[in-house]
Amino acid sequence: MKRTLGVLLSLIVLFSCTNQTKQKKDEKSTELTVLTVDELQAQGKDLVGKEVLVKGTVTHVCKEAGARCFIMGSTEDVSVRIEAGRIGSFTQEQMGSDILVRGTLQEVQLDESDLAEMEKSAAAGESANKDHALGHDGPALHSVDGGNHDSINQAKKLEDMNQKLAESKEAYVPVYYIDGLELVKAKVD
Repeated sequence: MKRTLGVLLSLIVLFSCTNQTKQKKDEKSTELTVLTVDELQAQGKDLVGKEVLVKGTVTHVCKEAGARCFIMGSTEDVSVRIEAGRIGSFTQEQMGSDILVRGTLQEVQLDESDLAEMEKSAAAGESANKDHALGHDGPALHSVDGGNHDSINQAKKLEDMNQKLAESKEAYVPVYYIDGLELVKAKVD
């Protein structure tokens, strides 16, 4: 009888701890303001190193174990990479879905030499996508928005980055990405 009572008490304590952890996680997610990808890009400089909650449409999932995905904002040119991190992985079934992700915003700083190296690689017909700065390399976006665009125009994106560098006071172009902590909602209404 004592043994059964001990096991029962252990289960109650375990259930209580698990429930409190889940409740704290839910509270943390609701404390953050949900940002669109456009808002995240506009406020990125102030949010680097902080937790963010962002929603967007999945345009690409890395086919190698789903280690990362890209979500887009108002247009294909406004997107952010999400490293799965603690989420584990993303799935191909999420392509085209709106998701809500909690994570830590990170920044890659591309300077003049980085952009020169990327242009050299592009001119040689090689991948010029350092740290995924130009988005994803795959054609998946066409299947998400009906193919109404020229999805991967690296020359145009490099030109835009050089323009941003010329206007930059910091002498670099920031590229933001998120280290994923939690997939809050696999689909957002």
